[in-house]
Amino acid sequence: MRNPFRKERRTDIPAALPLIGFLSGLAAGPLLVNPRATLVALLVVALLLRARGVAALFAAFGLFIALHAQQRDLREAEAFASFDADRFVAIDAELAHDWMPRDGVYLLRVASFRANGIPFDAPLTIAARFPPPPLAMFARVHAEGFLRRGDDGRYSIAVKAPRLLAYDGALPWWHPAAWNRRLANRLAPYAARHPDEVALAEALALGRGELLSDEIRDGFRRGGTYHLLVFSGLQIAFAAAVLAALLRGLDALRVSDWLLLAVALLAPAFIGPTASVARSSLGIGLYALARLTRRPTSLENLWCVAALLRLALEPRDLFDPAFHLTYAGAGALLFAGKLGRPRWLAHIIAAEVVLTPLVLFHFHQYALGGALLTIVLAPLIFAMLAVSAAACAWPCDALFGVLALLHRVCTFVNRFGLSGTFAAPPPAALIVAATLALFAIAFLRQRARAVAVLAAMLIPTVAALVKSHAEAQIDAPRVTFFDVGQGDAIAIRTRNATLLVDGGRGTRIVQLLADRGVRRLDAVYLTHAHPDHCEGLPAVVEQFRVANVYVSARRFRGDCATRLLDACITTHTPVHVVRDGATFAFDDLRIEALAASQTFRRAPENNASLVLRVTAAGRRFLLTGDIEREAELDLGGRDLRADVLKVAHHGSRTSTSPSLLAAVAPRIAVISCGRQNLFGHPHASVLAALAARRVRTWRTDRDGSVDVEVREGRLYVRSRND
Repeated sequence: MRNPFRKERRTDIPAALPLIGFLSGLAAGPLLVNPRATLVALLVVALLLRARGVAALFAAFGLFIALHAQQRDLREAEAFASFDADRFVAIDAELAHDWMPRDGVYLLRVASFRANGIPFDAPLTIAARFPPPPLAMFARVHAEGFLRRGDDGRYSIAVKAPRLLAYDGALPWWHPAAWNRRLANRLAPYAARHPDEVALAEALALGRGELLSDEIRDGFRRGGTYHLLVFSGLQIAFAAAVLAALLRGLDALRVSDWLLLAVALLAPAFIGPTASVARSSLGIGLYALARLTRRPTSLENLWCVAALLRLALEPRDLFDPAFHLTYAGAGALLFAGKLGRPRWLAHIIAAEVVLTPLVLFHFHQYALGGALLTIVLAPLIFAMLAVSAAACAWPCDALFGVLALLHRVCTFVNRFGLSGTFAAPPPAALIVAATLALFAIAFLRQRARAVAVLAAMLIPTVAALVKSHAEAQIDAPRVTFFDVGQGDAIAIRTRNATLLVDGGRGTRIVQLLADRGVRRLDAVYLTHAHPDHCEGLPAVVEQFRVANVYVSARRFRGDCATRLLDACITTHTPVHVVRDGATFAFDDLRIEALAASQTFRRAPENNASLVLRVTAAGRRFLLTGDIEREAELDLGGRDLRADVLKVAHHGSRTSTSPSLLAAVAPRIAVISCGRQNLFGHPHASVLAALAARRVRTWRTDRDGSVDVEVREGRLYVRSRND
């Protein structure tokens, strides 16, 4: 049979024009809501009309899809707004994945759900603080709790008690998802003896990365090879290639093409509706269809058509990091990896240049050498995949031992990756680069196209370097109250010193510091060891050069405190205990530590918070942690006067007493709290008390991150949406 792919490929890429048109329409949809952006959209359409009529047609199609998605999102937002914020919402959803244990919380992610009977075509995360029952072969989950909506449009619900969580329904025996679940259940008895190996087997062979530990994830991310652990095109191509090779060995070429199509159709049903699997299956399915219909085409055209179809089916992918990395990585090899010889070196350079700005933008990280390590690790990952598949079929300690050995080799290789944290490129630079690269794909040929794509993708990387250098230049003392949600994280910076007080929840503080050009910290202070102040600090200690860590002498205990100490031990960072009255000097900064004289029976951890009074260029900042009225009264005999007050405990009504406000007499107050937080912070009584004293108040939930700069003795405040 004639191979249609042996036909000489055309030097232009016809499918790129419809893709550019569709992307323009899809991106212009949200802009048309803003009248000022209408002119930009019209200019894009005019340019496409001048180029090709088919591009304009697909631009209209993209615009239709975008407006349809907007209407769907609007209906969901209106339905969400109709729910009573103080009442539980009943959730029903199809089960596709298992629970993920994360720091004492169990998370379950579903692709869509029904809330009080109303359908929502949006992701939902269900959180439980108790060990949930095993999924067994159930098909649906029911939960009750407070439904919340994040700024990114993602929904979450916290389940408070086991009685509010239940499963029902059963997966039919013939469904591929049932096969996946049965194989996972076969591995479960071995999880106690081989936790990491079972997690790797489920991730590689079954697409279940829920059990992967943070240590495993971080090890592969450090080398820039984490994508090898995610079930996507690698596993699908491996399975299809093995079966197709067997059939081709029997001279059954047509059967092998049908088999490719069958694998592309079955993989999403087996793994679940994950974006990476859907994209890989779509590409392989199109490849098989092109061969079966004997329509000559090229891999470059298939890349364009697969991207267009995926966005037509799921327009949200336009802003999805996995979509960007998947298609950018493949596009780098197809369009920019043919610049010269040796071919493998050209592929490595193309992948590094194209993917680096995207990884910086989404994760504030770089992993130089990841493409080279991917080539080195690919045979090992294929071996791990084969062992994992065998373990699913015949689980035994010997196979898990082999998997552990292969994983140790991968861990060793990943150590050679050059990775770290850095500022993200500005969105405008990334948009310009992507636009130029797409037009180069459509209108240029071969070597000129490769050079143009690489040059375009260097723009955001250079912009990130320039941004980092500019943000690092501080010519006046500045205190930044970061928007880290329901938590505290405060940076104090001068020309020659940078300090951090608390780190908020999660690792968001790492990204915020990187965006401001911070590479090292002279000191890190922890007011108290609650997760909303402490959780981000271990990552800070591991990813930045930290000279010293200072902690309170009271109530320093718990999981978060232990993780912080472990990070300090690993990085050889000195830890100091701070007592009442201690003073510190950094550059032009003077810091005085204040602490209550006793441990209180009520809210002992909050009242044990370390209070810092910072003097910068003659102005004072009082950083109060989470102290409550008991500790405020205990500190009442001190000199607490300050120009800027960090309102204690996120604006809780149990803090910020009249006596404290009278003692501090602030001109400016900053409240760090999360949007639509469950605690109702800041409390109306606190806002009223500040207003009664005519204190100008900023809030991170409303204003974003807040910078207070001292210049020539004056205070300048500005907010910034990170």
